[in-house]
This record gives sequence, C-alpha cells and structure tokens, in this order.
Amino acid sequence: MKILKNLITITAALAGIIGVLALILVLVGFRPFILKSESMEPIYTKGSLCWVNTRVDLDSVEVGDVLVYRSPANTLVLHRLVEKSSSADTSSLPATMQGDANSMSQDVTLSSINFIGREAFTIPRLGMMVEHILSNNAIWFIVAVFALLAAVPWESIHRRKCIE
Repeated sequence: MKILKNLITITAALAGIIGVLALILVLVGFRPFILKSESMEPIYTKGSLCWVNTRVDLDSVEVGDVLVYRSPANTLVLHRLVEKSSSADTSSLPATMQGDANSMSQDVTLSSINFIGREAFTIPRLGMMVEHILSNNAIWFIVAVFALLAAVPWESIHRRKCIE
C-alpha cells in the first residue's frame, strides 16, 4: 500500500511539474508544435515535440534557422531558411525554405500573417506521446484517478484503521 501511495504521489508531482513548466513556456511566448512529416529528418524526426519561440521578429531570422510558418494550404510547416532576399516592404521577408530531407526548396513570403516563429528546442518522439494522450479518453480517466488518489489524505485513513 505504501509503495502504491508513493508511486501515485511521485507520478502526480511529475505531471504537475511538467504541466507548470509547459504553462510557463507558453506564457513567455513559446508554442508547442508536433512534427508530422519526415521532411526535416534526420535531425528532426516525425513525432518530435518542437517548442517554437513566437516572439522572434522577421528581421532577426538568419539563414540556417529552423522556422515554423503557415503554408498557403493552411498547415503549419517546420523548414530551414536556406536563403532570404531583401524587400522594399519591411513587414515581409521573401525567403527560400527547405526541409532537410527534401531535394526541392520552396519560395515563401514570410509576414506577420503566416510566420509563427523560430524553433527553440525539440524533444524527439515526445510529440507522438502527447498527441496520443490528448486524443485518448482512457488515459484522461487514468490521470483523473491518479490525481484523486494523490489528493486522498492517506495518513488520516491509516490512523482511523488503527483506532478502530
């Protein structure tokens, strides 16, 4: 019983810490992004959880940066900036983007409308797990049970048994 109580407490504490850290990242301008294709392999694998800094200005991006932008098909894309051009319009950036695993590049005009941010850090394969957890009701039920069990005042229950 004590081992189960400790396991529940540790699991709940870890989940809480991870949740607080994720909330802090979101509050300071980072956004999670799950990589859904192999276009950036081998460095960025499909299913990775990428954290994107959304407070990056277009004028600060450099060739070689990994950027997230919204494509004309309205999907989020994570590709490397391979070339940037100057423009008379300072609110946009004509750019050439390419996935590391792709042989073809794409010309894109980045602007405040479609530019999301620059990749800050990536955790391989974690995105698949997060996506699975978020889409699975059984896992949410288990999380709720663990949270409730972690909130149980185990010491008072133990004392009641001893008194009776």
